[in-house]
Amino acid sequence: MIKKVLIFGGFGFIGTNLTEELINRGEYEIFIFEAKNAMIQNSDLLKKTEVYYGDFNNVEDFEVIFKEQLIDMVIHLINTNNPSSSNKNIIFDIKSNLINTINLLNIMLKYNCKNIVFLSSGGTIYGVSKDSKKKKETDSKKPISSYGIVKLTIEKYLHLYNNLYGLNYLILRPSNPFGEYHNNQKQGIINVILKKVLNGETVEIWGDGTVVRDFIYVKDLVKIIVDLIESKIQNDIFNIGSGKGYSINDIIEITQKKMGNFKLEYKDARKVDVPHLVLNIDKLERYLDLNLISIEEGIKKTSEWLKTI
Repeated sequence: MIKKVLIFGGFGFIGTNLTEELINRGEYEIFIFEAKNAMIQNSDLLKKTEVYYGDFNNVEDFEVIFKEQLIDMVIHLINTNNPSSSNKNIIFDIKSNLINTINLLNIMLKYNCKNIVFLSSGGTIYGVSKDSKKKKETDSKKPISSYGIVKLTIEKYLHLYNNLYGLNYLILRPSNPFGEYHNNQKQGIINVILKKVLNGETVEIWGDGTVVRDFIYVKDLVKIIVDLIESKIQNDIFNIGSGKGYSINDIIEITQKKMGNFKLEYKDARKVDVPHLVLNIDKLERYLDLNLISIEEGIKKTSEWLKTI
């Protein structure tokens, strides 16, 4: 049976890759809600999906989709901020992400759509800890950005809406994805580094390069997302990452081996950057057989894509 899936943010970095993956599975009728000025990175998707353009701040703009379509599942990818910018205007972050998401949940209930997949954040909700242990889903959470706080708060409301109204959720906490269709110059260190190298620009590093992150190639990420959906897991939370830690200096070294030396400039560290964060993916591996590509291969594939745009 073909499922009707509505993706909020379906033309973004993760959204474009996820839409491609869903189309390739051949079992979904896909609807996309996007901003009117959204950049279309793969024009073929316009032929294979139905797109509604609007403003996430206006409930009427996306309520019309539920009026016209019997949506089976919502995949919520929209976010108006990144961790750094979120702290500069916290009120905006709360209104544009938390309040708008609550409005979405209420509209879903109004039209009897009881399934939502929410992309939270494995990179920001856990915050700073005294040790360098890999973070489990059940570990304490002390986010140091409004971005992380809002993501965690939405998780709590999803749990509440499940208890109150039977809304089924699947909360996914990805680590740091990189790969095709990523064009943000302020977030996503691997893509930012590769693009600057290809353009002959100086690569700027915040801090001394010892910050450690868990990176996952975006094609692996979206495959895992759809595999979890098709496993029919509900009302649960999963970290999605590689389970391996690489410092920014490690990424620089890998990139230099593949692309040669380039200009580097180290700047003052940012308060929003957690020094060390690697996800524990034991729970994910109990449900799925993971076959992730190496970070070296992922960087190679990403650089090849960047050369084509």
